[in-house]
This record gives sequence, C-alpha cells and structure tokens, in this order.
Amino acid sequence: MVDEKIVKFFEGVLSKTKAGKILWEPTAQEATFIAAIGGEFSLSISSGSIPLSAMLRPLPQGAQQGLYVLVLRDLQGRQLAAVFDTDEGIRPGAMRDLYEAARWQAVHASQRIDDALEVLKSL
Repeated sequence: MVDEKIVKFFEGVLSKTKAGKILWEPTAQEATFIAAIGGEFSLSISSGSIPLSAMLRPLPQGAQQGLYVLVLRDLQGRQLAAVFDTDEGIRPGAMRDLYEAARWQAVHASQRIDDALEVLKSL
C-alpha cells in the first residue's frame, strides 16, 4: 500500500534539493549526508547497507531492504520517518537521484572539478 504522505515528503525533498534549497553536508560516514530543514527537523540520506537498528519500521515480508534510505528526525533526534528506495510509490532511480544531488552538493563536487580542470590545464 502506497503511503501518499511519505511519497509527497520524498518528492518535496528531492525537488528542494535539486533547486538548491536544502543544504546538504558531509558526515563522518562517507556514504551519509545530512541537512537541517526549517530549524525543526534534520534529514539524512545514506547509501549502502543500512543497519537494521536504523530502521523505524520492520520491512514487509519478502521486501528488499534497498540501497538508499532517507530519514527524517525531529530536534531531539527521534526518527519520524524512513523512506527506502524500494518503498512502494518511490519512482525507480529517484532515491539515487536524491542521494547523488546531496552528495554532489555536500562534497562541493562542482568546485572541486573546476579546480581539477585548472590543474589539468597547467600540466
């Protein structure tokens, strides 16, 4: 069963990230990025194996865990929602798009590539 509220939340995060309105930052974990929104909530997006302890709800029987997870937390750090790329209603590839947009922004990839291009010019 599709949770329309979760799908709408995910699509909003994706849209605002692509528009540059959510500012993602790196964490100590290479495959996890975080962002604060509205002074009330934090987001994290991770790639790779997600520990079962990080899941808010158990997966339905036979469901895949997925490669990406977007987590919403409140100011106290309580997990409010977790959205997996395998959740019903999440478009195929959309979670990867969000992860890559967050990663690109968090590691300042555009600027670093410009720097690398300058280095290449001088060789």
